[in-house]
Amino acid sequence: MRLGPTAAPVVELDDRAPIGRRVQGRYRIIGKLGVGAFGAVCAAEDTATGHRVAIRLLPRGLARAPQVARTIVRLGQSIVEASTSHPGLVRVLAFGQTEHGRPFVAMERVKGRRLSEILSEGKPLAVGAVLRLALDLGGSVETLHSMGLVHGALRPCNVMVLEDGRVKLMDVELACLRDSESMKALVAAEPPAEYLAPEQIRQAPVTDKADVYAFAAILYEMLCGVPPFHAATREAILQKHLTEAPVPMRRRRAVPVSVESAVALALDKQPEVRPFMPDLLNHLWSEAHRPAPRWKRTAVIVCGAALAVSVALLMISGPLVLRSRTSRPLEQATQPPAIKETPASEPSLARETNGSASARPSPDPAFTVQVGAFSARERAVALQRELARTGAEAGVLQAEVGGRTIHRVRVGRFASYAEAADAARRLAARGHTVVVVHE
Repeated sequence: MRLGPTAAPVVELDDRAPIGRRVQGRYRIIGKLGVGAFGAVCAAEDTATGHRVAIRLLPRGLARAPQVARTIVRLGQSIVEASTSHPGLVRVLAFGQTEHGRPFVAMERVKGRRLSEILSEGKPLAVGAVLRLALDLGGSVETLHSMGLVHGALRPCNVMVLEDGRVKLMDVELACLRDSESMKALVAAEPPAEYLAPEQIRQAPVTDKADVYAFAAILYEMLCGVPPFHAATREAILQKHLTEAPVPMRRRRAVPVSVESAVALALDKQPEVRPFMPDLLNHLWSEAHRPAPRWKRTAVIVCGAALAVSVALLMISGPLVLRSRTSRPLEQATQPPAIKETPASEPSLARETNGSASARPSPDPAFTVQVGAFSARERAVALQRELARTGAEAGVLQAEVGGRTIHRVRVGRFASYAEAADAARRLAARGHTVVVVHE
């Protein structure tokens, strides 16, 4: 079985970086950082600001591919804007052409250790460190997805861990190219094969679920010390992606059951079965902030027919009607970060029991249900409206998690954990990711 071509006709790998030359009269190239299928990456100086930057000189052949050239023009500005939306994305400064007609991209230059270097020893990382890195990296990927972009090449060598522990996702500038029809063969042929989703190997249409698959493969390797699929040849690895299930993580090391199940779901061969990035991150966040005994926090993820059957058995028949008292911000704690209610960009549908938004909260202990984990506030507001139509009392919450802003919908205020859990199960049965929080 031939899994795809090994070359793309528009690529010329012998392109040279013009050391000492200036690009558009502004960027002076001072050295070469690397070369690959998508051209040469050079160290450069921005003479207008004095800052050190990186310049990717794309293969000259791309300029002769009309579809690729149009894609660069159409999506280049979107990439620039998207890269400023999350601190974990390497900033893309500009797209353009050199004086000789060669397409280029100017980017922020970052220094640190590539995740591939950290993992090269083949030893698993501590679970807590893995979850922190995964949340930082996932936040960057989620931001791209919320702007309609697919990275398409998540792999440890494209993840830079800075000296302060922060994570930077690189190769953001290529997001608009990897989705191009003429580039699919090149993407499938690019090493390494360990992080390619089955649909990329088949050169089928690629969605954000390909990034979810690659993200799960990286998470698996960080936790187990080896990628989910490895073999002596590239062809054998690709075949395993298409036909085999990975070795269960628990056979390699002790990991939280909830994390193992989430990773296994994200590595499903069928893209539609994999969770969306916000759902996966919400699950990891809940595990990373496992509460002390005085807190009650239960994450529910709908992950396939087996779990759906279990949820159905736990459901109580009847419409979703959630009782609510006056809302209040969550307490500050070292477990989950405080989430405060903020006004929606459109009129809020949340109601107060006494008709006043300034009413004093009840001092009684209470449980609430938080639904979803969205980077875009508009998605949380849309969900809030959807739940309000079922009779639920709902409000939009906002929190800073791992350097990113997330929005959840808080539903109800319950006197007991059992009541909140019952409401959570019914929401989960409708396909929502939910968390029960004890205030």
